[in-house]
Amino acid sequence: MLLGMGRPRSAQLRTPGARSLGAAVKAARTAAGHSTRALGRRLGKSAAWVLMLERGEVVFTPELVTAVANALELPTPEREALARRADDIGMSPWTPSTDLPGQLTTLVGYEREAVQINEITRIIPGLLQTEQYARAMISTSERYDQDDLVRIRMERQQVLTCSTAPFYLVILDESALQRPIAGHEAMAKQMAHLATMAELSNVDVRVIPNSAGVYPGMSAQFTVLEFEDSDPVVYVELLATATWLDKPNDTAPYAPALKRLRSQAMSSAESVNLMISYQRYHERKAAE
Repeated sequence: MLLGMGRPRSAQLRTPGARSLGAAVKAARTAAGHSTRALGRRLGKSAAWVLMLERGEVVFTPELVTAVANALELPTPEREALARRADDIGMSPWTPSTDLPGQLTTLVGYEREAVQINEITRIIPGLLQTEQYARAMISTSERYDQDDLVRIRMERQQVLTCSTAPFYLVILDESALQRPIAGHEAMAKQMAHLATMAELSNVDVRVIPNSAGVYPGMSAQFTVLEFEDSDPVVYVELLATATWLDKPNDTAPYAPALKRLRSQAMSSAESVNLMISYQRYHERKAAE
């Protein structure tokens, strides 16, 4: 039976690829003007099943996705694109998707569900960027609508101040505090914002000083998201794509890497003091 697959095995639920494809199905359904109930009727399923599908809680196959696309009466190119993405779910985790907005949708969902987010980065991370800094960083991308990407980045930041906010650990290269992204005046404001956010009880920003030498993540920054009831996932954002790692063998090396990074980084208090020092530096440079 094409759609009578039953509830999938728990190990297959809500993988990054499935979450991303489920979000794409939801976007297609919404654009087509169908409710979950209406789509369910067309497929001989319930509205609850459609919600599971859109959360990535149903095992995707090209046949299933084609059936959904047919029920939504999508144009042939869109049907074929969704079916290819169902095929891609079984590919190596090292094969990145080219659908960066879809990956961002998945990232937002994971950030909201995580109990802890650990980010190792050489730039101010998206969850802590001012809008001016974010716009300057996103301006280097010519592939997607920059206003949309800025809006998504700003909306993502709400996760840090909501009632179910995760603990957020940032290991930040000192060079991120030095480089005048969008100019010294913008960087002074960014430093002030960073120091303010670092004072939140659920946010811990620690700086890797220039004197530290080589450290894990220096050549490939990454984000590790931890959950209460499932294994961690690792997110690696590239120039125009993003890669998810969710298999235990692939994510296992990141725990010792995080431990080493904590030992190499400055303390929280020392890091905040350094941010304030760089804020004053950028203010002086802006006044020259």
